[in-house]
Amino acid sequence: MNIALLGYGRMGCEVERVARERRHVISAVFNSVHTLSVSSPSEQLSGIDCCIDFSTAAAAPQHICAIASLHIPLVVGTTGWNDQLSQLTQVVKQHEGALLYASNFSVGAQIFFRIVSTGAKLIDNFPGYDIAIHETHHALKKDAPSGTALALAEKILSSVHRKKTVRTSLTGGAISTDALNISSTRVGSVAGTHSVIMNSAADTIELTHTAHNRSGFALGAVMAAEWLQGKHGVFTMEDFLFSQ
Repeated sequence: MNIALLGYGRMGCEVERVARERRHVISAVFNSVHTLSVSSPSEQLSGIDCCIDFSTAAAAPQHICAIASLHIPLVVGTTGWNDQLSQLTQVVKQHEGALLYASNFSVGAQIFFRIVSTGAKLIDNFPGYDIAIHETHHALKKDAPSGTALALAEKILSSVHRKKTVRTSLTGGAISTDALNISSTRVGSVAGTHSVIMNSAADTIELTHTAHNRSGFALGAVMAAEWLQGKHGVFTMEDFLFSQ
């Protein structure tokens, strides 16, 4: 494939490395200096088979709209724009485009999501267990909580009915019993660690996924781009990994 990268930070560089290993060509790179023209992107994206976006939350929705209009498949790993998902889904479908988005492209993390969902359903029947999320990332990460932590929270809230809202570590004060607490740590160069803690008076169950580096995220994104070829619609990593 001829791939265009939108965003060329740590993840963009890693995606480039993995894509080249898998014999793809990086035909275009866009960043804060060399930007994609969202009003007229056709010339810049001529000959491109797929775009992979690890840019910013502010830029991603504009990229989605612009690329959908060209019928070029787009993989988005940027987080922080999901409040616009419904509107953007309509745009992609209107143009018969293809979008695959995820908060975490690691295959292991996606398996972790499923394990957490099963655990959450089990403790829903046992009110003696409280549940919380903790995530740790490198000191340069801009958002908190992470998109992965928020995705975990969504799965837990859908299964543990006594939890009604999300409370983050940025909020002070005591935690109400119906709130799912997410705490965040930013330190050093940690690629990403997410833990779900289920605590009772008798014991604690802790489920943890630890990314050792960014290569797993990049590999998942490139594999998703390969899978997205020839498809139309809006997809997630669950569609890619588990639909069969």
